[in-house]
Amino acid sequence: MTALWPFADGGTEGRTLSALFRAALRDHGRADLRVEDRWGGADVEHTRALAAEIVRSEPRVIFAFLNAQLSAVSSLTRTIPIIFVGASDPVGSGYVASLQRPGGNVTGFTLYEASLAGKWLAALKEALPTIRHVALLSNANTEIRRGNFYSEALRTAAASLGIETDVVMVSHADAIEPLVADLGRRGEAGLIVAPGTFSEANGDRIVALTAQHRVPAVFAIRRFAHRGGLMSYGPDPADAVRRAAAYVDRILHGEKPATLPVQAPTKFDFIVNLKTARTLGLEISSALLAQADEIVE
Repeated sequence: MTALWPFADGGTEGRTLSALFRAALRDHGRADLRVEDRWGGADVEHTRALAAEIVRSEPRVIFAFLNAQLSAVSSLTRTIPIIFVGASDPVGSGYVASLQRPGGNVTGFTLYEASLAGKWLAALKEALPTIRHVALLSNANTEIRRGNFYSEALRTAAASLGIETDVVMVSHADAIEPLVADLGRRGEAGLIVAPGTFSEANGDRIVALTAQHRVPAVFAIRRFAHRGGLMSYGPDPADAVRRAAAYVDRILHGEKPATLPVQAPTKFDFIVNLKTARTLGLEISSALLAQADEIVE
């Protein structure tokens, strides 16, 4: 089988998840299963080229991590079983007919729900009660047929919290600094970093820029709270990768993706980086800290 990842070749996060995937396959008695990794990074054209190579090689199963990777491979085959992790709104995006009965050659595990936008916004409001404006940094991978995956939930939460929000589409790394610098000049402003291939590739740069411009930020991807982001709220992708290995095993035993339901995360973790809070001059309330699953000192 072949796995298509949104990480640069040799990246720590990708290698860690790849190792977890293989370990989970071994746990299911698939120690002899050969898994070939393909590393697309954030390069859309490179990802598409890799997807074409993968489909031409006709593996028994394809594993796709995140939207861009699933989109690239699913557009090229209706017969090779595809297991995904991290696609947003797979029904609305047309990957599956329904969550319970996918109906085709694609099934897998979601990571993020649209309602998380409200939780990200509420966390920023509690960390900085005077906050007036929040930008959600998004990219093409979070666009679905009805528009941005998070926009409706973000608008609803913003109305109840009295915060002005906007969704900013960013497709090139050079566009990140002007956005963060503008938020820094505004004051009483914050940033939500939506998940996706772009955020995976540019998260460390975003962390550095939010520190430089003193902008409180909440990330969907948990590792960036450990690397200096103020907060993160989201699932552990390692858990979904392990669960995906079970689906691979079931397919190799003869089950069809069409009948394997798409599954949601079982747990979301809230992480607060107190060191970053102190650097930003924020006094994190005991109530917010009590909600945290992990505190980075």
